[in-house]
Amino acid sequence: MMEQTMGKRLILLGAPGSGKGTWSKIISDGKGLPHIATGDLFRAELAAETPLGRKVKSFMDHGALVPDELTILLVEKALSDERAANGFVLDGFPRTIPQAEALTEFLEKCGQTIDMVINLIVDESGLIERTLSRLVCIKCGQPYNTMNMMPAVEGTCDYCGGDVVQRSDDTEETLRKRLEAYHASTAPLIDYYKERDLLVAFINDRPPNEEMRSRLFSMIDGVKGEA
Repeated sequence: MMEQTMGKRLILLGAPGSGKGTWSKIISDGKGLPHIATGDLFRAELAAETPLGRKVKSFMDHGALVPDELTILLVEKALSDERAANGFVLDGFPRTIPQAEALTEFLEKCGQTIDMVINLIVDESGLIERTLSRLVCIKCGQPYNTMNMMPAVEGTCDYCGGDVVQRSDDTEETLRKRLEAYHASTAPLIDYYKERDLLVAFINDRPPNEEMRSRLFSMIDGVKGEA
C-alpha cells in the first residue's frame, strides 16, 4: 500500500552497487515520490540519440563520471517537471560537491530544500558480487538481481512485462573505475551533508525485506540516526 509523503525531498548516497537504485524504487513506490535517477536520465538521452546523449555515451562507455555541467542540466530539467513539485527521490545525484552546491542553489530559487540524505552503508568487499548480479528492466527501470530478487518469469519484468537484462556497463573493471571515482569525488559529500545535519546512515546488509523497509521508512518519517 502506498503512503503519501508529500513534500519530502530525499537524496540517496552510497558506493556503486550499494543499492541506491533498489531502495530509491522502494521509496518511490511506497511513499508516492517520483524516482529521479541520473542513470535513467542519461539512458533516455542515449535512446533518443540527442547530441547530449552522444556526449554522455562517450563517458559511460569508459566507466567515467559524466561531467557536472551535463549532469546538472539534466537533473534541473527533471526537477522542473510538475511531478517533482511535491517531493522526489534523487538517485545518483549529486556525485560531487559542485553538483551538491548547484542543487542547493537551484532548489533555493524554487523555494525548496533537501529534507534528508540517506547514506547506504555496504561492505565494499561485497560490492563486486552485488554489481555483477544486477539486472534491470530496460522498459521501466525496475531493478532485480540474480542473488535474491529475480523476476517471477526469467527475463520478464513483473511490473511492465519488459525485458530484464544485465546492464552492459556492469563489469568488474567498470566497477573498480567507479569506486575510484566515488572515493575521489563522491565520498566527500558524506561530510558535506553531515555538516548540514541532513545525513542519516542506513546499513544495507540484507535483502530488501519488510523489516528493512520498515526501518528505512521510519527514518524517512522523522527518526534520524543510524539504522
